[in-house]
Amino acid sequence: LSQRAMTQLPDGLTRADFVRAVDAAICARRTHKVLGGAGPVPQAFESALQESLEVAGMAPFHFARSEEIPEPWRLRAFVGAGLKRVRADLDAAEVLYAKLPAIFDGAGALVQATWLPEGRPERDWEHLAAASAAVQNLLLAMHARGYSSYWCSAPVLGKAETARILGVDPAEAYLGSLFFGVALSAQE
Repeated sequence: LSQRAMTQLPDGLTRADFVRAVDAAICARRTHKVLGGAGPVPQAFESALQESLEVAGMAPFHFARSEEIPEPWRLRAFVGAGLKRVRADLDAAEVLYAKLPAIFDGAGALVQATWLPEGRPERDWEHLAAASAAVQNLLLAMHARGYSSYWCSAPVLGKAETARILGVDPAEAYLGSLFFGVALSAQE
């Protein structure tokens, strides 16, 4: 997205309409722990996820994007066969317990959210805040596209074995496991 796209209203929307739409998305998004997969059109779901990941990357970052400092968030997406492989590998490693197998089975996608600490406290809190904003952007973008989510913070999903299976660099810190799909449960 261009800088210009961020400062102008979408075509056909007044400022008041735009504010109402943004406020409605923020207020209406809720956690859904029981999901029904990608829905009837998996290609539409995957397209919505890709668009949402791009929009999530517009999160505020404490340094100019032209600087040689990488954005601190990492969002790894697993859908379709990739999600099934991850679920099977986590199960084989005896990582999944309690409700986690059902959560994986119901999801249309898993996005593993991590952030990259520098080891400098004065910067790390800024990086964590920016990464959290990227996650919120992703949750809202998927909600606006008609899909539900569950931000899971089960500690086992941030452990070294899980990170290895998901391809997470050991230097990254766990922020959460984000599950997306069509809602089957009431809002929680």
